Amino acid sequence: MGFLAHIFGGNQKKATHDPVSEAISLPGAAAASSKADSWYYPAGTDESVFRGPNGRPSIHAISYTDSTGEHVLRLVNDRTGLLIGPTDRRLPKLGLFVAQLRGETHHQAACRAGDFAPGATLRLVLEPENEHDPYAVAVFDSTGEHKAGYFNKQKARTVSRILAEGTTLNAVSFRGTPANRRCDAVGVIAAESSLLAHVLAPRPEQLPKPAHLR
Repeated sequence: MGFLAHIFGGNQKKATHDPVSEAISLPGAAAASSKADSWYYPAGTDESVFRGPNGRPSIHAISYTDSTGEHVLRLVNDRTGLLIGPTDRRLPKLGLFVAQLRGETHHQAACRAGDFAPGATLRLVLEPENEHDPYAVAVFDSTGEHKAGYFNKQKARTVSRILAEGTTLNAVSFRGTPANRRCDAVGVIAAESSLLAHVLAPRPEQLPKPAHLR
Protein backbone atom coordinates (compact mmCIF):
# COMPACT_ATOMS: atom_id res chain seq x y z
CA MET A 1 0.00 0.00 0.00
CA GLY A 2 1.40 3.41 -1.00
CA PHE A 3 2.12 6.32 1.32
CA LEU A 4 -1.07 8.24 0.55
CA ALA A 5 -3.09 5.03 0.62
CA HIS A 6 -1.89 4.47 4.17
CA ILE A 7 -3.23 7.88 5.11
CA PHE A 8 -6.44 8.00 3.12
CA GLY A 9 -7.25 4.34 2.57
CA GLY A 10 -7.56 1.20 4.62
CA ASN A 11 -9.35 1.58 7.93
CA GLN A 12 -9.30 5.36 8.01
CA LYS A 13 -12.91 6.52 8.08
CA LYS A 14 -13.88 9.91 6.70
CA ALA A 15 -16.20 12.45 8.19
CA THR A 16 -18.68 14.00 5.81
CA HIS A 17 -19.32 17.07 7.91
CA ASP A 18 -17.31 19.85 9.44
CA PRO A 19 -17.92 20.75 13.10
CA VAL A 20 -16.83 24.35 12.66
CA SER A 21 -18.93 25.20 9.61
CA GLU A 22 -21.95 23.29 10.89
CA ALA A 23 -21.81 25.04 14.23
CA ILE A 24 -22.13 28.35 12.41
CA SER A 25 -24.62 27.48 9.68
CA LEU A 26 -27.16 25.15 11.27
CA PRO A 27 -30.13 26.15 13.44
CA GLY A 28 -29.32 26.11 17.13
CA ALA A 29 -25.81 27.37 16.48
CA ALA A 30 -24.91 27.71 20.15
CA ALA A 31 -25.76 24.07 20.89
CA ALA A 32 -23.97 22.89 17.75
CA SER A 33 -20.91 24.94 18.65
CA SER A 34 -20.88 23.38 22.12
CA LYS A 35 -21.06 19.91 20.56
CA ALA A 36 -18.22 20.73 18.15
CA ASP A 37 -16.10 21.97 21.04
CA SER A 38 -16.65 18.65 22.80
CA TRP A 39 -14.93 16.87 19.92
CA TYR A 40 -11.60 18.52 20.80
CA TYR A 41 -9.21 17.68 23.61
CA PRO A 42 -9.65 20.42 26.23
CA ALA A 43 -6.93 22.83 27.23
CA GLY A 44 -5.69 23.14 30.80
CA THR A 45 -3.23 20.24 30.90
CA ASP A 46 0.39 19.87 29.86
CA GLU A 47 1.72 17.79 26.98
CA SER A 48 2.17 14.69 29.15
CA VAL A 49 -1.49 13.78 28.52
CA PHE A 50 -0.51 13.01 24.92
CA ARG A 51 2.45 10.76 25.72
CA GLY A 52 1.99 7.04 25.21
CA PRO A 53 3.60 4.22 27.21
CA ASN A 54 6.45 3.93 24.68
CA GLY A 55 7.30 7.62 24.91
CA ARG A 56 5.75 8.41 21.54
CA PRO A 57 2.83 10.84 21.41
CA SER A 58 -0.49 8.97 21.46
CA ILE A 59 -1.54 10.87 18.36
CA HIS A 60 -2.38 9.86 14.79
CA ALA A 61 -3.51 11.75 11.71
CA ILE A 62 -6.79 10.79 10.07
CA SER A 63 -8.42 11.74 6.80
CA TYR A 64 -11.33 14.15 7.14
CA THR A 65 -13.76 15.57 4.59
CA ASP A 66 -15.66 18.70 5.61
CA SER A 67 -19.09 19.86 4.48
CA THR A 68 -17.60 21.73 1.50
CA GLY A 69 -15.87 18.60 0.23
CA GLU A 70 -12.38 19.74 1.24
CA HIS A 71 -10.05 16.90 2.24
CA VAL A 72 -7.68 17.54 5.14
CA LEU A 73 -5.76 15.66 7.81
CA ARG A 74 -6.80 16.01 11.45
CA LEU A 75 -4.87 14.92 14.54
CA VAL A 76 -6.62 12.59 16.98
CA ASN A 77 -5.67 11.52 20.50
CA ASP A 78 -5.42 7.73 20.53
CA ARG A 79 -6.62 7.25 24.11
CA THR A 80 -9.78 9.36 23.89
CA GLY A 81 -10.53 9.76 20.19
CA LEU A 82 -10.73 13.53 20.67
CA LEU A 83 -9.44 15.84 17.95
CA ILE A 84 -6.38 18.00 18.59
CA GLY A 85 -6.52 21.44 16.97
CA PRO A 86 -3.55 22.63 14.86
CA THR A 87 -3.01 25.57 17.22
CA ASP A 88 -2.81 23.40 20.34
CA ARG A 89 0.19 24.72 22.29
CA ARG A 90 1.10 21.26 23.57
CA LEU A 91 2.06 19.97 20.12
CA PRO A 92 5.43 21.79 19.78
CA LYS A 93 6.47 20.40 23.18
CA LEU A 94 5.99 16.94 21.69
CA GLY A 95 8.11 17.80 18.66
CA LEU A 96 5.13 18.34 16.36
CA PHE A 97 5.02 21.67 14.55
CA VAL A 98 1.63 22.24 12.95
CA ALA A 99 0.78 25.49 11.22
CA GLN A 100 -1.48 27.14 8.73
CA LEU A 101 0.93 28.92 6.40
CA ARG A 102 1.07 32.68 5.97
CA GLY A 103 1.57 34.55 2.70
CA GLU A 104 -0.19 32.17 0.33
CA THR A 105 -1.89 35.10 -1.39
CA HIS A 106 1.54 36.30 -2.52
CA HIS A 107 2.43 32.86 -3.89
CA GLN A 108 -0.76 31.89 -5.69
CA ALA A 109 0.99 30.75 -8.88
CA ALA A 110 3.38 28.54 -6.94
CA CYS A 111 0.58 27.12 -4.76
CA ARG A 112 -1.32 26.18 -7.88
CA ALA A 113 1.71 24.69 -9.65
CA GLY A 114 2.97 22.57 -6.76
CA ASP A 115 1.47 19.51 -5.11
CA PHE A 116 0.22 20.54 -1.67
CA ALA A 117 -2.51 17.92 -1.30
CA PRO A 118 -2.97 16.50 2.22
CA GLY A 119 -0.19 13.97 2.84
CA ALA A 120 2.11 15.41 0.15
CA THR A 121 5.77 15.71 1.14
CA LEU A 122 6.96 19.29 1.65
CA ARG A 123 10.35 20.98 2.08
CA LEU A 124 11.30 23.48 4.77
CA VAL A 125 13.84 26.12 3.81
CA LEU A 126 15.47 28.69 6.07
CA GLU A 127 15.62 32.28 4.77
CA PRO A 128 18.03 34.10 7.11
CA GLU A 129 18.32 36.94 4.60
CA ASN A 130 14.57 37.54 4.55
CA GLU A 131 14.04 41.28 5.03
CA HIS A 132 10.84 40.81 6.98
CA ASP A 133 11.97 38.05 9.35
CA PRO A 134 15.52 36.65 9.76
CA TYR A 135 13.95 33.51 11.28
CA ALA A 136 11.68 32.93 8.27
CA VAL A 137 10.94 29.30 7.35
CA ALA A 138 9.57 28.92 3.84
CA VAL A 139 7.56 25.86 2.78
CA PHE A 140 7.98 24.40 -0.71
CA ASP A 141 6.51 21.41 -2.50
CA SER A 142 8.60 18.24 -2.76
CA THR A 143 10.45 19.52 -5.84
CA GLY A 144 11.68 22.60 -4.01
CA GLU A 145 10.47 24.75 -6.90
CA HIS A 146 7.10 26.01 -5.67
CA LYS A 147 6.82 28.07 -2.49
CA ALA A 148 3.45 27.99 -0.72
CA GLY A 149 4.19 30.40 2.12
CA TYR A 150 5.77 30.64 5.56
CA PHE A 151 5.39 29.49 9.14
CA ASN A 152 3.98 32.25 11.31
CA LYS A 153 6.67 34.25 13.11
CA GLN A 154 6.14 32.66 16.50
CA LYS A 155 6.55 29.08 15.29
CA ALA A 156 9.22 30.08 12.78
CA ARG A 157 11.58 31.05 15.60
CA THR A 158 11.38 27.58 17.11
CA VAL A 159 11.51 25.69 13.82
CA SER A 160 14.38 27.80 12.45
CA ARG A 161 16.42 27.20 15.61
CA ILE A 162 15.92 23.45 15.32
CA LEU A 163 16.87 23.45 11.63
CA ALA A 164 19.88 25.72 12.21
CA GLU A 165 21.16 23.29 14.84
CA GLY A 166 21.32 20.61 12.14
CA THR A 167 18.20 18.64 13.02
CA THR A 168 16.22 17.45 10.01
CA LEU A 169 12.48 17.99 10.12
CA ASN A 170 10.32 16.16 7.62
CA ALA A 171 7.05 17.77 6.62
CA VAL A 172 3.76 16.98 4.93
CA SER A 173 0.71 19.01 4.06
CA PHE A 174 -2.40 18.64 6.19
CA ARG A 175 -4.38 21.05 4.05
CA GLY A 176 -3.99 22.06 0.41
CA THR A 177 -4.64 20.89 -3.13
CA PRO A 178 -2.93 18.79 -5.84
CA ALA A 179 -0.99 20.52 -8.60
CA ASN A 180 -2.90 22.59 -11.14
CA ARG A 181 -5.82 23.31 -8.84
CA ARG A 182 -6.75 26.51 -7.07
CA CYS A 183 -5.05 26.57 -3.67
CA ASP A 184 -6.32 29.09 -1.13
CA ALA A 185 -4.69 27.69 2.00
CA VAL A 186 -1.88 25.31 2.91
CA GLY A 187 -1.22 23.72 6.29
CA VAL A 188 1.92 21.82 7.32
CA ILE A 189 2.86 19.18 9.89
CA ALA A 190 6.60 18.97 10.57
CA ALA A 191 8.55 16.67 12.87
CA GLU A 192 11.64 14.45 12.98
CA SER A 193 11.29 11.57 10.53
CA SER A 194 10.46 8.74 12.96
CA LEU A 195 7.93 10.85 14.84
CA LEU A 196 6.21 12.00 11.67
CA ALA A 197 6.06 8.41 10.39
CA HIS A 198 4.42 7.39 13.67
CA VAL A 199 1.78 10.12 13.42
CA LEU A 200 1.01 9.33 9.77
CA ALA A 201 0.81 5.57 10.24
CA PRO A 202 -2.70 4.06 10.02
CA ARG A 203 -4.56 4.46 13.29
CA PRO A 204 -5.18 0.99 14.85
CA GLU A 205 -8.80 -0.08 14.58
CA GLN A 206 -9.08 -1.08 18.24
CA LEU A 207 -8.59 2.51 19.40
CA PRO A 208 -11.63 4.61 20.39
CA LYS A 209 -13.52 5.97 17.39
CA PRO A 210 -12.81 9.67 16.71
CA ALA A 211 -15.30 11.79 18.64
CA HIS A 212 -16.82 13.45 15.58
CA LEU A 213 -17.72 10.04 14.10
CA ARG A 214 -19.57 8.69 17.14
